[in-house]
Amino acid sequence: MGKTILVVDDDDAVRVSVSAALKIKGGFNVLQAEDGLAALELAQEHHPDLIVSDVVMNHLDGFRMLETLKEYPDTADIPIILMTMDTRNKKEWNKGAAIEYLAKGFTLNELLGKVNSVLNTVPVV
Repeated sequence: MGKTILVVDDDDAVRVSVSAALKIKGGFNVLQAEDGLAALELAQEHHPDLIVSDVVMNHLDGFRMLETLKEYPDTADIPIILMTMDTRNKKEWNKGAAIEYLAKGFTLNELLGKVNSVLNTVPVV
């Protein structure tokens, strides 16, 4: 069975596009959540291999979601890639929780490269 990735973004177009790319081009199983609260439920229920999440979202932003996931032993080990418009402050953001950051406007190759790097997987040809 392939690796499962949870994609979290309140922008439907971004969430659907990233999910489709990961599924079709990357060969991954994909779950989707529209905000951090929904993502917490899905992460606890399905324990995905990776979470790719927006930072700025309604209800629960990416940082708060990340902090909450790290509080529970069953979700603390899930690696996270945060998608953001501004990665200039990533050193300040990185508290050992997120593995990588993607600046929005990223290419499909950048997305798949980060995902495969974090998961230590070989890209689908």
